[in-house]
Amino acid sequence: MSLKPIIDILEELLHLHVEFVDLSKTKTNVVKNGDVDTLSSIIARERKLSRKMEKVEKERQQYMATWFEANQPQKQEQTVTTLLSQVESEKDKEQLIELTTELVRTMAQLKQQEQLNRMLIQQSLQFVHFSLDLMNPTIESMNYGTDKEKQVRTKQSLFDSKV
Repeated sequence: MSLKPIIDILEELLHLHVEFVDLSKTKTNVVKNGDVDTLSSIIARERKLSRKMEKVEKERQQYMATWFEANQPQKQEQTVTTLLSQVESEKDKEQLIELTTELVRTMAQLKQQEQLNRMLIQQSLQFVHFSLDLMNPTIESMNYGTDKEKQVRTKQSLFDSKV
């Protein structure tokens, strides 16, 4: 079996990850602007893209398994690193190295961008909670006076039984 299907599927995975990074950067700007409707549509697009990535990854695993069955029938880890050690063509080897390096770099960039988005969303939620707390004060903060006056009032009965 040739490496062409594996290289093609790795290129597709790289393209999907680059698309995910672009979407993540757009999400960062949307979170900064507080546009909830656009954020919802971006999240829906991310879900679709994620499902597509899962499908392509399963295809990659199948291609790898097929290649290893055809070229290396003994049981080995079916990883790109193992594949690289088995490939004889320098052109294919270079292309695989380049694709996997770029894919790893893009994944790291996506991880970093998503961490930034998570922190921005957490800060936004903290601000919303803080604003809600200011709008709905607790009973204790609405009462005036010292703690001793509060204790005295609570000990007094509404009905004075001494007459």
